[in-house]
Amino acid sequence: MKQLLVSIARLIERIARRLGELTSWLALGVLASVLVAVVASALRANIMLEWGTDIPLFGDNLTVNDVIDLEWHFFAIMVMIGGTYAYMDDKHVRSDLIYGGLSDTKKKWIDTLGDVFLMMPFAAIMCWLSIGFMMRSYNSAEGSDYGGLLDRFLIKSTIPIGFAILFLVLLARVIRRLLDDDLAPSTYSPTDEST
Repeated sequence: MKQLLVSIARLIERIARRLGELTSWLALGVLASVLVAVVASALRANIMLEWGTDIPLFGDNLTVNDVIDLEWHFFAIMVMIGGTYAYMDDKHVRSDLIYGGLSDTKKKWIDTLGDVFLMMPFAAIMCWLSIGFMMRSYNSAEGSDYGGLLDRFLIKSTIPIGFAILFLVLLARVIRRLLDDDLAPSTYSPTDEST
C-alpha cells in the first residue's frame, strides 16, 4: 500500500511538472498578443480577421480587443495551471526568517504541517468556491464587456482547475515526505525531483 501511494504521488508530481512546463510556453503567447495588439492599434485595424461563422471564444471575427483579452487569458492559464510548478521546485515566496537555519527534519515537518493545515484547506476551499463563480459566468453567457472574447467561463474555469491541481500536488508532496524512502530526513530537499 505504501509503495502504491508513493507511486501515485510521483505520478501526480510528474503530470503537474509537465503541465507547468507546457504552460510556461504561454509567455510567448503573451508577448505575441501584446505585439499584435500594439501594431494593430497603431494601424487602426480594429477587425483583423473575419471568418463569417461563430467559433467558441472568438465569435465570427478577431478584433484588437480579442487580442488584448488573450493577453490576460494566457497569463491566467500560466498562473493558475502552471503555478504549482513554482511550489514543486520550492520557488514560491517564503517570508520565514527562521526556516533557512533549521535542520532538514524540521524543514520537512514545517512544510508538511503547513501543507496539511494551511495550504490544502485553502486550495480545497478556493476550488469549491470558484466552481460557483465559473458556473455563474457560464449560465449568464458572460463575455467581454468591451467587445473582446466571448465565453468568459472558459478562462474562469482555470481557477477551480488550478486549485484542484495545487491540492493534488500538495497531497502528493505530503505523501512523499511521510512515506517515500527517497525523501528520508537526511536527504530531504524541498526541490527534490526524484521520480
